[in-house]
Amino acid sequence: MNAMKKAFYLGLLALATACSSNPEQQSQATTAAPAKTATPPRELPAVLQQALTAHGGLAAWQQFAALEFQLKTSLGTPRNEKQLIDLRNRQVRIEAANYQVGMDGQRVWVSPSKAAFGQMPARFYHNLFFYFFAIPFVLADDGTVYEDLGTRTVAGKAYRALKVSYESGRGDASGDQYIAHFNPKTHRLELLLYTVTYFEPGKAAPFNALLYSDWQEVDGLLLPQKMEGRQFADDKIGALKYTAEFSNVRLSRAQPDASRFAMPQGAVVDSVAKPMGK
Repeated sequence: MNAMKKAFYLGLLALATACSSNPEQQSQATTAAPAKTATPPRELPAVLQQALTAHGGLAAWQQFAALEFQLKTSLGTPRNEKQLIDLRNRQVRIEAANYQVGMDGQRVWVSPSKAAFGQMPARFYHNLFFYFFAIPFVLADDGTVYEDLGTRTVAGKAYRALKVSYESGRGDASGDQYIAHFNPKTHRLELLLYTVTYFEPGKAAPFNALLYSDWQEVDGLLLPQKMEGRQFADDKIGALKYTAEFSNVRLSRAQPDASRFAMPQGAVVDSVAKPMGK
């Protein structure tokens, strides 16, 4: 019995010695393999959370990997085109009767020529209507900076307003600003004020107005059907500048093949706008 106790205590001593004999090695091992900690999701402003819920929910939106729609717009020149967007990496393909535009992850290309697309830079245009269409969901993107403006009155109507800006270096126009105006009862988006800094980076830009007049439900999400771009000054909504109508909207959980966005032979790459005078 004494022999068994002796063996038992010797075993404990050996174990304790092994655990404490080389603290330097222990420290190195701990440093080499740190415990994994999950990054907690950032807290979105309450006004944005309410809007996301009213439009079907951010989680519902994030389950989809592809978006397609038919767009008719009078912005710049009348256009009737089909747009495909990879929601995972934001690659874009636009098809119309006499031109195609694509974003392959790095380059925005135009086929057969810039002249076929028109005077508006394709790089500026390629994701413009996707962004307008996908608000409020895209307002939850990384890199966004929020300011809750509380209740704001525009043209005699009260809204819950959220100002959105961007961290420096986000996209081609990180100086852009948006003020989303939500119905205080339904929490649905009704008015968006936005600036355009793409053409003159670093300069203050006036706000433009975008009225969301009609909605459609697709796979449980409330998405725009029609919007009106209007002038805006002195907190007043002005004359009509353009319209946009969305139809044949489709959402898919399957991610599009990367070849859909590849630059075809003969296409030309559009350039990023540079500050004037440079």
